[in-house]
Amino acid sequence: MYPYDLNTNLASIQSKLAEQVIKEDVSGDLDSIAGVDVSFSRGNQAVAAAVVMDLNTLQMMENSTLMVELLFPYIPGFLGFREADATVSVLNSLKSGFDVLMVNGHGIIHPRGFGLASHVGILMDMPTLGVAKRLTVGRYKKGVAKVNDNCPLFIKSLNEMLGAYINGNYVSIGHKISLNTAIKLVKETSLFKTPEPLRQAHILATNTFKRVLDG
Repeated sequence: MYPYDLNTNLASIQSKLAEQVIKEDVSGDLDSIAGVDVSFSRGNQAVAAAVVMDLNTLQMMENSTLMVELLFPYIPGFLGFREADATVSVLNSLKSGFDVLMVNGHGIIHPRGFGLASHVGILMDMPTLGVAKRLTVGRYKKGVAKVNDNCPLFIKSLNEMLGAYINGNYVSIGHKISLNTAIKLVKETSLFKTPEPLRQAHILATNTFKRVLDG
């Protein structure tokens, strides 16, 4: 129907899908983790990269890349509509299974509680957490319950705990995982500031794009 407000309709979709997000652990032992990243250089041409790592050793078990065209425009707050399809596609190209997924993007730390990590988690129907460098615009409050460098700052909206700020990263529930487990996974996989599943996926995506540009 006209007049048609794209942002309003997309926001409505996100709000409805956010109701399906499960904010507690649904799996038992987690032995392997996948990290996924979409890196792009210019226009809509991008590389989606995914890695699978052993959670006990952080050894890479498999990796995969896909050249993709991002057909949906970049609109702040609606990254899931732009990158979710590429993310799911590269994950589906993996031969190895994995127990939990780490996405380069927000989960429920989002104005409508449905960032890229939640979007992908719902589509994949599996435990997913989001890790991002910057907050999306929204009504969030950074807590002050930090005891030492190993304790995160928690992110709140009204009375709900949405995520945590750890070592320069905003960590949140994507789907089918608790915040405590998400925090634990980020700490266990962080040899550097960026957790290894995302760091390795980003390196893979960047190197792949460079090779493509070099012909």
